[in-house]
Amino acid sequence: MDVRKLVQQNVEMDMTPMIDCVFLLMIFFVLVIDLSQKNLEDLILPRAVYQEPDDTPPENRPIINVLQNGSVVFEKQVAYDPAVHGKNFAPIKQLLLDIRQQGLNTGRLKLKEEDIGGRMVPLIDDPILIRADKWTEWHYIGEIMKQCSQPEIAFWKVELAMSEQDKETGEKNPRLTK
Repeated sequence: MDVRKLVQQNVEMDMTPMIDCVFLLMIFFVLVIDLSQKNLEDLILPRAVYQEPDDTPPENRPIINVLQNGSVVFEKQVAYDPAVHGKNFAPIKQLLLDIRQQGLNTGRLKLKEEDIGGRMVPLIDDPILIRADKWTEWHYIGEIMKQCSQPEIAFWKVELAMSEQDKETGEKNPRLTK
């Protein structure tokens, strides 16, 4: 056998296994992507002056997004649109009632009996997060907070999302910069 003929022989590489590996890696990374952000709308949050970091948010916390025009979005569905509903805030109340009922039925939310004014009242013991664009008119957020305090809804832990850094200007909280 002549060694020179073996050296001169062209060997073609089969790229099929390499392409298969690349597609498998892509599928893996698509499945592993952090799905905890799925309920967050792209908002410009107001910059916080005083804040407490949200390092370990509860997994069961419902997240309500309020867009700049006042629309209320929950799990990618518009529950209240001021252009459609106007000053009729019944859809916000219904949304909170549905969140409460679904959370209690699935066990994601827990009730707590609390003494209020001399009588025991069942309250939701888990927080609800309200995320609003920094240009949203305050009365839309206030309406959600007012509905949360109603006895039939009873979310007594309301959290407001803020940002350490202004997304538009890049300005950081002076209390945090050293």
